[in-house]
Amino acid sequence: MLRSLIATFLLAAAIGNANAAKDNPKCKPNPVFERFPGSVLYDCKIARFKDLEVRVAKDPAQPDGAHEKTRKEGEYWATFYDIPKDAEGRRPSSLEIRRNYQNAVQQAGGKLLWMDTGGASMGEMHFRIDKGGAEYWGNVQCWGGNASGCAGVEINLVRVAAMAQVIVVSAEQIARDMGSGGKVVFYGIYFDTDKATIKAESAPTLAEMAKWLKANAATKVYIIGHTDMQGAADHNLKLSRDRAASVVAALTGQHGIAKDRLGAEGVGPFAPVAGNADEAGRAKNRRVEMVLR
Repeated sequence: MLRSLIATFLLAAAIGNANAAKDNPKCKPNPVFERFPGSVLYDCKIARFKDLEVRVAKDPAQPDGAHEKTRKEGEYWATFYDIPKDAEGRRPSSLEIRRNYQNAVQQAGGKLLWMDTGGASMGEMHFRIDKGGAEYWGNVQCWGGNASGCAGVEINLVRVAAMAQVIVVSAEQIARDMGSGGKVVFYGIYFDTDKATIKAESAPTLAEMAKWLKANAATKVYIIGHTDMQGAADHNLKLSRDRAASVVAALTGQHGIAKDRLGAEGVGPFAPVAGNADEAGRAKNRRVEMVLR
C-alpha cells in the first residue's frame, strides 16, 4: 500500500503518535503522505473543489531545469507541519526534506515533475502519484528557517476530479437552449462508474427535463449518451446507448412521459467537447444531451 511505502522513508507511524496530542484537532493528515518524523500538524486547509498550480519540467531528464506551469482541479488539501529542533538543536535541511519526499514518491510509483535545487524555494518539489484509481498532483516544500534548517513542511495536494454539479439546468433554460440551438447538454445526470445505473442525485435534473417535456407535449426528442475515451470504443458506444436508454426509462417510468416521444441513442466517445488527457476534460465529455427530432 502507498502509505506503508511512504512510511518506510518518513517513519511516521512511530513518531507521529508521539505528537498527536499537539496536533490541531481540526486537522487531519492528507491522504497521500505521512508526516515528517517529529513534526506537528498545526494547520490545514481543505476544499471540495479547488485548483492548484503545479510545475512540470520541460525535459523530464532535467527535473530541476526549465519548467511549465499547469493547473489541476479537484478535491484539495493543504497541510502545514512544524518541525521542532531535535535534542541537539538541529532541524532538517531543505535537501533532507526534498530527498525524503522524492524517495517516497518514487517508491510509491509516482512521478517527480519538477524540483528546486537552487534554494530559492527551499527544496520545493512537485509530483504526481496515482492511488486507488485517482490522480494526485501536488507540491512539498520547506518553510521558515533557511536552507540549513527548515522550521516546517507545507504540502499542497489535489485529487483530480470534476466538480459536483449542484446547480441544475432549469426547464426555463431548457426552453431557451432548445429554441436557440435545438439541443440541451446535461451534466446533472450521474451514473455508477462504467454502468448505466442512474444515481439518486440525478433526480432534480430529470425532474426539470420532464417539466419541459410536459410543457411541450407535442415535442419529440432524442436522448443522446456520451462517454470519454477511456476503454474500448465499442464498449463505450454500447455504454452510451445504455445510459441514454436508462434516462428514457426514468422519464417514462417515473415522470409519465410517453414512450413514443423519446428515442435513445449513444455516440460513445466520438463527439468530445474537451480533451481526454485529464479527468477535467473527460468529465466534460461524459454527458447526456436532449436533441429535438
